[in-house]
Amino acid sequence: MEQLLSRARLIARWRHGSDSFFWRAEADGLLVPIRDGRHVRYLWPAVFRFEGGLPPKGFETAYMADLMTPEEVARRAEMSRDTILRKAKCGSLSARRVGLSFRFVPAEVDRWMATWT
Repeated sequence: MEQLLSRARLIARWRHGSDSFFWRAEADGLLVPIRDGRHVRYLWPAVFRFEGGLPPKGFETAYMADLMTPEEVARRAEMSRDTILRKAKCGSLSARRVGLSFRFVPAEVDRWMATWT
């Protein structure tokens, strides 16, 4: 059986979210909930689709890690937050989307940094 993720777990993963954020995403059909008794849970494939798509083959486990904020990537790469966001927007740095926010898979950040170091 696949692991069911709680809202609290997703908020920790994304460092973003509230009940109203989830209600809107569910109402818009962007995030599909699973009812587990009285609890609302989510499957990984639904979470990945909400963030922008399924992970590349072989990266499924890496994509389950908590995502990084632009500020965390900027500190790691010794660049400004704006530079990181520009690279994400132009596609040179792989990013996930949580609402309007950019989030980054640590393994993808490491892979990106290895290309220029």
